[in-house]
Amino acid sequence: YTSKSSMVAYDNLGNKKLLDVYFTNTGAGTWQVAVFDQSKATAGTSFPYTAGGLLGSANLTFDTTTGKLTGTPTGVSFTVPNGATLNLDLSALTQLGAGFTVSDAQVNGNAPSTIDKVQISKDGTIYAQYKDGSTKPLYKIPLADVQSPDQLTALPGNVYSQGTESGAVRVGFANEGKLGSIISGALENSNVDIAEELTNMIAAQRSYTANSKVFQTGSDLMDVLVNLKR
Repeated sequence: YTSKSSMVAYDNLGNKKLLDVYFTNTGAGTWQVAVFDQSKATAGTSFPYTAGGLLGSANLTFDTTTGKLTGTPTGVSFTVPNGATLNLDLSALTQLGAGFTVSDAQVNGNAPSTIDKVQISKDGTIYAQYKDGSTKPLYKIPLADVQSPDQLTALPGNVYSQGTESGAVRVGFANEGKLGSIISGALENSNVDIAEELTNMIAAQRSYTANSKVFQTGSDLMDVLVNLKR
């Protein structure tokens, strides 16, 4: 082989699998790429996979002028031991007159992890933050707009459904049309001014008391008139 690199993959149970990737120059602008399971390596030999362990291989062709990969294939597909099919994308690989080096490697998988905390963005997207530092969107909260919300039909459990006079219910997401935004972790305070309502209640009580006295006075006058007639 000409050059070697290594990578990490995970099986269906989340177990780490170490893989060796060998690059062998087979001609002008042609290379063979082979992926091996490191657990099958034989120690103490110049090439430790004479007894097996090959997971997949491919022959790549490069433009001898530009050094860019041409034609197909542009990578290697293989099955991770006890895992799923993995596609090793080598389309950005180049052939240059310099030493072998891996300048950038992007991985779209990770080891199993548990959710550390949950955050909700202003557009209603619920993100799960895992203990390994990764973030994943889980769900987007929809919002509803109703022409007459006070005409909705109340159901048990603080649930409402469309009523005959409520109008159509338009469902969308935050910041769309008349729909507002979502503020995570905020507590909505009551929109009732307690001092004002208490003042109104006292005024209503006094008005009721005054009205009661008016009726009582009227009743007393009627009694006097009746007695005078007698």
